[in-house]
Amino acid sequence: MSKKDAEMTAKFKELSTVENDYAVKLEGEVRGYGNEVLRDIIGSIAVDSKKHAGLFKACAAITGGESLSITEDEYNELVESLQKHESVEGNMIKIVDEILAKTRDDRIRMMLNHIKSDEIRHHLLIRNLTKMVVKREVILEKDVWNQLFKDALTHGHAPPDQWEEPE
Repeated sequence: MSKKDAEMTAKFKELSTVENDYAVKLEGEVRGYGNEVLRDIIGSIAVDSKKHAGLFKACAAITGGESLSITEDEYNELVESLQKHESVEGNMIKIVDEILAKTRDDRIRMMLNHIKSDEIRHHLLIRNLTKMVVKREVILEKDVWNQLFKDALTHGHAPPDQWEEPE
């Protein structure tokens, strides 16, 4: 790993820790609030900070050279799950737009617009996740078998000098 990559990895880890610590702090503070609505709003900010911590942690892993590889079956399951989630988020954007068209309360509009922008970003992240990060490193079952048998010098058998003579 280059010095620059090592520095970026360390920076991403530091940012992950900062976001995670902030989330824990917020979660602790929010418990003392008597207003449930305010607890929910502040709690959602804490959840966002945890999300950011996870994304920074993933960036650290990538710059650190960690493999993101998964099996072909895991990849297919992930794609199916993300497609369902993408559909839900697309529907949520439409519903929020409909509600926004009918809502005049600026406080509600602010929260709905925030939700909508989050959903749009999530939608894009989901759409690109399998392409940019994961798909590049999918380990196909045939690759594993080829490594074990076809591509190996001994084709899955012990080398000739280790063959046992039949009795």
